[in-house]
Amino acid sequence: MKRYAALIMDLKASRKYPLKNRNEIQDYIYHVISVLNNVFKSSLEKDVSFSAGDELQGLFSSVEASYLYFRLFSMLIAPVEIRSGIGIGEWNVVVENAGTTAQDGSAYHNARYAINATEESLGYSVLLFSGGKRDVIVNSLFNSTALIINKQSEYQNQVMLLSEILYPINAYGIINIDALRDIVELMAHRSETLHFDYLKMNKSRREPLFSRLRYNYLESRPVDAIETKEYFFITEGKVRGLPIQLSEIMNVTRQSANKTIKSANIYEARNLAVATLKYLNNMEDV
Repeated sequence: MKRYAALIMDLKASRKYPLKNRNEIQDYIYHVISVLNNVFKSSLEKDVSFSAGDELQGLFSSVEASYLYFRLFSMLIAPVEIRSGIGIGEWNVVVENAGTTAQDGSAYHNARYAINATEESLGYSVLLFSGGKRDVIVNSLFNSTALIINKQSEYQNQVMLLSEILYPINAYGIINIDALRDIVELMAHRSETLHFDYLKMNKSRREPLFSRLRYNYLESRPVDAIETKEYFFITEGKVRGLPIQLSEIMNVTRQSANKTIKSANIYEARNLAVATLKYLNNMEDV
């Protein structure tokens, strides 16, 4: 029987935000999932949507797609923190003309079990549960990447996102590359919202990077994590010439762009994403 991947995400400590900021965050997230549902439309069985309060959920045809969705989502809403659960299992209750909240099956139950387990996991922000022996390795890979991203400043996060638009980490053509153009407009919209000022992440007071970019000037060249050549180490996340491209787009020196890449551990985060996708592809019990 075919197995699916259910993704459940929830904002951390959202009730601590002032009501105005919480509403702004939710409004922005509506825009985020609208864009990402288009980016991942070929792999979505049921679109990601709000299910209750600050919780979101969706159903994917593959675990790789659910991971890539979570990865981009977490970058797009940073510095707002989330906890997430990915469940691998069956989709037994199929309601054709209804959204994800009307569906049911072990994929959803496993996702709920995974997200609830983050509370007692001593710092893990995302967990996958399939019931297989390799879940522990996957979860270590997931959270090594999340740890890097969560430590980035807002500016570093934007440079990371720009790198992902230029060279998106992909697998099996899951990502709709043409739809990435909407992320640029989305990030420009984000720079106009107030909740990031409230969280005081942009301590350098630099002008938001995406407020002056347009997708027409960018070309996306996807990096397929599965089809790349096999070595005993991973380098696919490091792209030759990226500092020069970033310097030209951002109107900074190559040295400055390279410094940001290194301080934000962008290559390391991208290599870990490639490693995670390769491992998911090779898991015998997922």
